[in-house]
Parts: sequence; C-alpha cells; structure tokens
Amino acid sequence: ALVISLLNPKAILFLLSFFVQFIDPSYETPAIPFLILSTIIMVFSALYLSALIFLGARLAAALRARKRLSASLSSGVGGLFLWFGTKLATASLT
Repeated sequence: ALVISLLNPKAILFLLSFFVQFIDPSYETPAIPFLILSTIIMVFSALYLSALIFLGARLAAALRARKRLSASLSSGVGGLFLWFGTKLATASLT
C-alpha cells in the first residue's frame, strides 16, 4: 500500500504543486526540504488513516453486537438512497 501511495501520480502532483511555495529556490539542495515536508504529510496521513481504521473496526464490532440497530441503520440508509433516486428521477434538466 505504501508503494502504491508513493507512486500515485495525483499525490505526486499535489506535493509538487503545493510544496513549491514553501521551498526557497535559492537553497542549494531544494530536494531536502521537499522530502522533509513530504515525509511530514505522509506521517500525519498514516496516523489519520490508522485512527479511521481502528475507529471503524470498533464501530463494526459494536454494530455486530447489536443486530437490531445494524438492521435499522441499513434500512434507514436504503430509504435515503430510495429518496435520492426518486428526487433524481423526478428532477428536470432546466
């Protein structure tokens, strides 16, 4: 997953376009601050995504223990999708 993330062209373009404004062009080796900033953003991204994974696992375990709550939430989301579909089907283009 790390290799896929590092080779993602969208992430590379973001880092190149966003970090250029924070790097002094007169610095003799501009690659070093670029790598430092990129490492910082990758570490914080990994921490954030890890927190989401652990919280999602706890939520899934809680919903597995409460079958009725899980079924009612699934029904509610299904109803919401039906409502969105109805609104989309009855919407006009003008």
